[in-house]
Amino acid sequence: MKELQKFLELDNIIRFLKTNLFKLFIIYLIIKIGKIFKTRIEKVLKIILEKSNTDKSLASFLISIYSILYYFILIYISIGILGINTTSITTFLGAAGIVLGIAFKETLGNFCGGLIILTFKPFRVGDTIEYNNYIGTVKKIELFYTKMLNPQNELVIIPNGIITNTEIRNIKQNGERRLDLTIGVSYKSDIQKVKNILNRIVREETMNEVEETEIKNNLLTKLQNSLLENKNKSRINIFSIIFSSRKMKEMEEEANKDGYNTDNEEKEDNEINITKKVDNDNKKLILASKDPIIGVGELADSAIIFYIYVYTRSENYLTLKFKLNEKIKTEFDKEGIEIPYPQMDVHMVDKTVIY
Repeated sequence: MKELQKFLELDNIIRFLKTNLFKLFIIYLIIKIGKIFKTRIEKVLKIILEKSNTDKSLASFLISIYSILYYFILIYISIGILGINTTSITTFLGAAGIVLGIAFKETLGNFCGGLIILTFKPFRVGDTIEYNNYIGTVKKIELFYTKMLNPQNELVIIPNGIITNTEIRNIKQNGERRLDLTIGVSYKSDIQKVKNILNRIVREETMNEVEETEIKNNLLTKLQNSLLENKNKSRINIFSIIFSSRKMKEMEEEANKDGYNTDNEEKEDNEINITKKVDNDNKKLILASKDPIIGVGELADSAIIFYIYVYTRSENYLTLKFKLNEKIKTEFDKEGIEIPYPQMDVHMVDKTVIY
């Protein structure tokens, strides 16, 4: 403290400026030139990340890390030019890092978890994952938390440190998924009749091979177009952009146009999704390429439990589940098949007591 007060005296400040005037001028030039390069490189990074369809949370994280590293390196270089011993500063920062690491252990765990998720990508934005009792679509992968939206339209926020240390299931949004249904019927029911009804319902909801092939071809075409588009967008000459103001402006204008088009595309996608939901009520959703499995899976206390295994597209999973449950109940009511509820029969035995 005394040394600082001594340094801040006017005579000492003037002496310091005279001694290090040339060094301060060099530091000023480095800061000015570095600022120009930092701004340009930052713009290039933003354009590249936008055109490569990088997740927004990852893009903002990378830009933040770049800015922090830039200022850290700049300060370190300036201290070295002034002739200040950087060893003691490095030692202090190391000690401070250990103290902060102990104090914010859980926060650092979430930070490291975020890095693991962003690096190894066990799931991506848009994937459907199952974690504990939650099933939902991943909306954001942030540095400390992962946010997902469940079917109840609730935003579930999970610390990244917990996700990387526990088991999760990644249900691919564009993949196939098996739907498992369990249906209980009364012990008085005819097993073969129940099985025939279930087989008929499944056949009625199964698409033919032509429809399934068409869906797969459409998905493959979309994937190929997306890959080609990303490949074309990623062809950017970084050095020509950095050293050309005109090229920089052109890229910024193009990025803004892409952003506008993205908004329009999102609106169109929402309209298409609404139309799809309406069409799904009348569309066959069970895949024909994989045979269904229907049979008696369990003889429970008060019911015969039938297992029904069918395959569908992941995005149609819930729609098909609701549709089959409704149809099974309707058909069972028509055929007089009882779906029992848990019950207990009590038998009273009359006993005569003789004295």
